[in-house]
Amino acid sequence: MLSVTACSFTAPINEYGGSIPVGVTSAEVKQVIKDAGAKRDWIVKDMGNGVCEATYIARGHQIVVKVTYDKDSYEISYVSSQGMKVDTQEGTIHRNYNRWVNNLKHDIDLGLLQAEAR
Repeated sequence: MLSVTACSFTAPINEYGGSIPVGVTSAEVKQVIKDAGAKRDWIVKDMGNGVCEATYIARGHQIVVKVTYDKDSYEISYVSSQGMKVDTQEGTIHRNYNRWVNNLKHDIDLGLLQAEAR
């Protein structure tokens, strides 16, 4: 019975990403990532060369993701976590991880569309 209960709190570690609209510059993409992160209380650091590191802390949980981007697309990938029941062999993590990262992705996508419209 414990394994069923434990499973309900975990989910696969999903990878997220999307396309960059034509005409949106690298500088605009970086700013969109920073703004999207700030909107949801992520701490975003520019690591250079099309890479940002984003950290989210909530109620004793912490996740770190890497956002890589070029002129065509971006990807959000898992880096590390604390208090998130991660099992790297199974590829699972606390189910809130995917919700938090999907919210970041949504805000990045929205910001990119707004940048394209300017």
